[in-house]
Amino acid sequence: MDYQQFVVVVKDNISLMLSENTKLEIQTTLKNNGKERVGITFTDQQINISPTIYLEEYYAQFQKGNSLDAITENILGVYREVKFEHSWQINTIQDFDCIRSKIVYKLIHAKKNETLLTTMPHLFYLDFAITFYVLFEVDKNGTATIPITHELVHLWQTNVHELHQLARKNTKQLLPATFLPIRVVIEELMGKPCNTEVFEDDIMFVLTNSLRSFGAVCILYESILEQIAGQLGENFYILPSSIHEVIIVPESQSPGREILDEMIVEMNQTQLETEEVLSDHAYYYDNDRQCLD
Repeated sequence: MDYQQFVVVVKDNISLMLSENTKLEIQTTLKNNGKERVGITFTDQQINISPTIYLEEYYAQFQKGNSLDAITENILGVYREVKFEHSWQINTIQDFDCIRSKIVYKLIHAKKNETLLTTMPHLFYLDFAITFYVLFEVDKNGTATIPITHELVHLWQTNVHELHQLARKNTKQLLPATFLPIRVVIEELMGKPCNTEVFEDDIMFVLTNSLRSFGAVCILYESILEQIAGQLGENFYILPSSIHEVIIVPESQSPGREILDEMIVEMNQTQLETEEVLSDHAYYYDNDRQCLD
């Protein structure tokens, strides 16, 4: 069974287990770096929020021998966790005054997202694009967000520069930065107790946000790079390890920019999904010039 057949079969199986009020639709979405993902959108006729569950990982499970019945139950379990019990008020989305405090931004690679960028307001920074979205809700299941498109900008009668001013303030407040030794992050992922104190042998650090989601944008936070340089006592390199975080390497501990670039390319090719890749090379922060290049 190929992937397209798998998607249709899973959709049909799930349809049999839901009420008539919930309709399913197969949807292909253009994601970061030109990645297209296929998922099932669940639409409850009484609620105006329709979550989409993407199926690539479930197909991988199927190829490893997991049964369709088990996969169907897993997807249904995810849907029941993430579905909303009430609708968003449409007036809230249409009213820019209600939205202003929820506008935030993220970083993506500009060249790899040329098609996506035609649909949304953006600004360029180095070889990145700064794009904007509305952060409606944050809970244990993740975030509820919508990307800001040209249509929304027209509806709100605003512009990209106002979006940038709002996001510059909101993102830092709503998604504060965290700066930790990389060993702490690894220990957290492994569920081990960890000491966040910085030791002399800590030579690599992770900069991300409190959600660990789209946290690479923290490099734009006001004064954050100057503060890191002050804490390290020197200039440093930034390794774009993914759209969710960057790795900081003090200049004195760096093997050199060429080797760092090679490390990033290898990491992007072997450790990341296509849509998680941010960039293919390192950046250098010079604190005297307060410049990243």
